[in-house]
Order: sequence, then structure tokens, then C-alpha cells
Amino acid sequence: MSQDVFISYSSYNKEAAQAICHVLEQGGIRCWMAPRDIPYGSQYGDVIDDAIKNCKVVVVVFSETAANSQWVNGELNVAFEEQKTIIPFRIDKTPLTGQTRVMLNQRHWIDAYPDYKIKFNDLVKAVSQYLGREIEVKTDDVQVSFIKRERKNWNRIIWGVAVILIIVVIAFLAPFPLRNDTPYSYDKQGLHVKKKDISLLQQDALTNILDNMVLVEGGTFIMGNTPEMNDYLTEQDSLSINPHEVELDNYYICKYEVTQKQWQAFLSVEGRCLSDGDDKAMDMLSWEDSKTFADTLAFITGLNFSLPTEAQWEYAARGGQKSHKYIFSGNNDATEVGWTSFENLSSAHEVGGKRYNELGLFDMTGNVSEWCLDYFQLYSKERGINPIGPNRGMNRVLRGGDFRIDNFFDMKITTRYFDSPFVNRKGAGLRLVINIEK
Repeated sequence: MSQDVFISYSSYNKEAAQAICHVLEQGGIRCWMAPRDIPYGSQYGDVIDDAIKNCKVVVVVFSETAANSQWVNGELNVAFEEQKTIIPFRIDKTPLTGQTRVMLNQRHWIDAYPDYKIKFNDLVKAVSQYLGREIEVKTDDVQVSFIKRERKNWNRIIWGVAVILIIVVIAFLAPFPLRNDTPYSYDKQGLHVKKKDISLLQQDALTNILDNMVLVEGGTFIMGNTPEMNDYLTEQDSLSINPHEVELDNYYICKYEVTQKQWQAFLSVEGRCLSDGDDKAMDMLSWEDSKTFADTLAFITGLNFSLPTEAQWEYAARGGQKSHKYIFSGNNDATEVGWTSFENLSSAHEVGGKRYNELGLFDMTGNVSEWCLDYFQLYSKERGINPIGPNRGMNRVLRGGDFRIDNFFDMKITTRYFDSPFVNRKGAGLRLVINIEK
């Protein structure tokens, strides 16, 4: 499908690119950007080439890193050869040199430094002009999501200050003291945390995560394309050949995918395109993002938080020792247990809205794909004990499928996907495990 705008950018400028994409789409301008719009398993170069040919305008987020990016220069070459309208959106003072100077020197520049957000209005007007549309755009309209975010942040600050003031007043006036330095304590189902110096928002998020941890009793299972899957195999299942026996120890896994609210309690969301709804699954994460979140919680709590290994993920999705051998996680109908393309969603859904599986876990089919700890490689037939995948590789594993996948049978509990650990993919999120120390 053709789009209005192709956004070309260096991965170092992904926050600016995501913000630009969001602003243009707020104005009704259809955008294409990688990796968001690259289907799983596709060849990047082929898909990008087709996307540029089918767009009307190319917006280049131009910077020092973009000028030195082979991908950006390659995209500019295609755009130039296809005689596309190119709008450079310059976010620093990097000069034009060499071939870039030849291709962009006569183009309409938008100088958007030192703060690119103040030039969003100019960009939307320029794009709409080249598209030949009558789009009346006001600064308040195109920056609405950022204004809302800033208001939300200010509201949190104001409420945070109010809470602190209330606590101080109570501490001095009440017959018993309430102190901010009271350590956060958690002591349930074998999970023990005692920690000072975390915010009330973090305490609430952490309690919610820990309360929803499910103890998975370890055991032995066959991992990969087991017999119940044979009538539903697709091309994607070529990645799941060589079923093999795996033995796992006990571990905890969360009932739900990490939500936007939980993410924001610990890590920044600057530059991310969040959808309305704190309880929606966090989306468009890279493996590096996801690992950082797990490591942050491990550092704060002292618990062994992690991304699940592939084996842990599949064992839990199958239902562990309680497995009924469903092809999806908890049912043989994907729409019963997962948010899928059937609902025509434009973003991740709130977690926990469908049926749970045998272990009480939600959304292990659909909603967002979940990053696993492992590097990707084809399975060995050898038996594994608590396997963690290969020691090195180019890509990391995703499991479960997401709300965009049209073929439901590419969302089976055995289906594997992979991508670069540095790529922020639309429809990619995470689920946490806690490994039990021996």
C-alpha cells in the first residue's frame, strides 16, 4: 500500500524520527518508517526500496550521523533516482558534502535545531503543500501529544509535591510519624524485597509486578514443532524444526506483559509513540530496551529479574505441567486468548483482556510479541537443561506474535521470530521472569 511520506533517518536519531512520524500522522498524513512497517522475516533492503517507490514525499531527518549512515545515503539515492520530493529536516548544523550535497542542495530545508519540536508545524505545512492538500494545521494540533505528555509530567510533579507536603504535615502533626525514608518492603510467595529510595510510583509498579508473578513448576517437555502442530504448520515454522527435549527448573513468570504505566515508573518514554491507556502493553521496544528494564528491576530489588529464555517462554505458554496441548496459549482459537488482527487494532491493547492459559498467564498469544533472552539460531536435536541459547549471534528471539499478524497460525506457541537487538519494532514488548537462585 502506498504511503504519503517515507521517513529516512539514522538509528541514532530514532526518537526524533518517531516524534516526526507521530506528528505527521496526527495531521492525517500516512507515514512509512523502518522498522515499524517492515513485516517479520522480510528483507530490509527490498521492503525499503518498494516503500520509497510507493511514497510521494521523503522526509530526511538530517544530522551528522545521518550524513555518515550507509542506510540513509542508500535511501536518498533511491529517492533521487525515483525523482521523489525530498524534504530535509535538519536537527543539527552538519554541512552538506559530497553526494549528499548534490542530492539535497536545491531542496527545501527546514532548519530544526536546537529544538526540533518547534518546527513540527513548518514540516506538516511543507509536506501537505507537496501533497497538494488543503490542510490547516495549528501548532497546538500537531503538538497535541507532546503537550499532553508535558501536562501529564507537570501534573505528576504537582501531585508528587502535594503528596510530599501532605506526608510532611502528617509527620509533624499526627500522633505517629510517616516518613519518606521508610523502606519499601515486599514479602510474599517466597519473594522478598526491602529497599529504600524508590518513589511511590515505583513502589506501586513494583508491587503490581510482584503480586502477579506466577511460580512455574519446572519439568521436562518437548520444545519445537510437536505433533499437535503438524496440521497447522506455515513457512514461519521452518524456524522451529528439530523438536527436542528440554528440562527446566522452577521459575517465576509474570501474568501480564509490562504495561506503559510500569515502564514509565522506571524508564524514560521520550520520543516514543505511546497510545492512550496506562494499562496497555508497552510497545515498540528493542531487545536492548527490554533487557535494560529487566536489569533495572534486578538492580533495585536484588531479585534475579530477566527476560525469559526461549525455553522458559515456550514451557509457560504451553501451560507447564498443566498443559492441555493447545496450539495457542490456552486455546485452539487465537481470538479467544489473544488480541489479534481480527480486532483491527492500531496499537497494543490493555493487558489481561482475553482468556488466560493453564497457568493463569494472559496474552502469550497476540497483543505484543515478547523478547526472549536468547540469540537466535536453529534448534539442535540435543537434550537441553535450562538452555539459554547460543553464546553469540546477530539477532535475538521474539515469541507470541502481535496484533498485526494476519495468519493466526503464525502465532502458535512454537512460532519463532527474530530481529536485531537494537531495532525498535512496532508490536514488540516484554514479559518478565524471576529466576530462582540455587
